[in-house]
Amino acid sequence: MPAPSTLIFYHPTLPERRLIGGFNWLACITPTLWALSEGLIWHGRWLLVSEFAFAGLLAARPAEGILLVGLPYLLRNLWVATQGSHWLIASLLQQGYRQAPANPFTTP
Repeated sequence: MPAPSTLIFYHPTLPERRLIGGFNWLACITPTLWALSEGLIWHGRWLLVSEFAFAGLLAARPAEGILLVGLPYLLRNLWVATQGSHWLIASLLQQGYRQAPANPFTTP
């Protein structure tokens, strides 16, 4: 499995951002907090709604909690961890960031 690449984004007035592409463990463990901390407000809101939906299902049917809540919750977290970097890149580009060209001396 190849190592994830580091992407550098720059903006004329905002600070430089470095992102590591690929799977994001922080987004897998705490997807709602990760999305909100990265400025992905729209995604964070929908993730928060899903948190309440999972909590409501768990409260309504605690006996079947593992299958009704645990598996969809895990799948949602894995989905956010794999797609979150794409959302973040799109958000940065929309804010006016530009991706720095790859350095031919350090890129294999």
